[in-house]
Amino acid sequence: MKQVAMSMILVLLALSTGMAQVDAAVEPAAAEQPEAAAEVATDDAAQTSPLDELAWMVGAWVDQGEDSTITTTCSWTQNGHYLTRSFRVTTDGEVSLEGTQMIGWDPIAGQIRSWTFDSEGGFGEGRWMQDGNRWLVKTAFTLAGGERASAINVITYVDQDTFRWQSTNREIGGELLPNIPEVTVVRQKSVAGSQGAAVRRSSRSYQPARGGIMSRLWRRGRFGHQ
Repeated sequence: MKQVAMSMILVLLALSTGMAQVDAAVEPAAAEQPEAAAEVATDDAAQTSPLDELAWMVGAWVDQGEDSTITTTCSWTQNGHYLTRSFRVTTDGEVSLEGTQMIGWDPIAGQIRSWTFDSEGGFGEGRWMQDGNRWLVKTAFTLAGGERASAINVITYVDQDTFRWQSTNREIGGELLPNIPEVTVVRQKSVAGSQGAAVRRSSRSYQPARGGIMSRLWRRGRFGHQ
């Protein structure tokens, strides 16, 4: 009888030890679940981009002037890290200038920056600073003929279908230029309909010169809403 009792005691001890080990293994796993949830929440928060402030730009826009029309199309890149803006200046039914702008976040400078390239061979960059419902874009540009140009362009958000654009503090080749009066740019409701209009592309060969198209358009303030 003593041996049977002793055996039962040993069995009970073994069962208790096994259950304690299971509980010990389960408790860390349960403790890890809140930590995992916190990590997911942190990852979701980290995916918020400063560029989200410019998400309203996505779409097609048109600025119909007296002597020229500027159309701009904006979209996200596939990974969502950049905004791409393609612009076209049309004069008398002919495309006189086209260009592409990339807008991204500079983590070192801690601000939004942009890089612009035009069909003349010019290029430039901008530094974006937010001031309420408007953005001040400090732009520095190198024209195809070698001239340096700069300006502070002001983009003011009005609503989802409207923004205003103005160019101030303008300079080209060391020459100060007058400010460009504020213009209103509206969302293009039907891109398909607008593409039906006849548009001729300029067949002008590459001739970087001081009197290039971009230089003239820059002086007139009709070089795109960069």
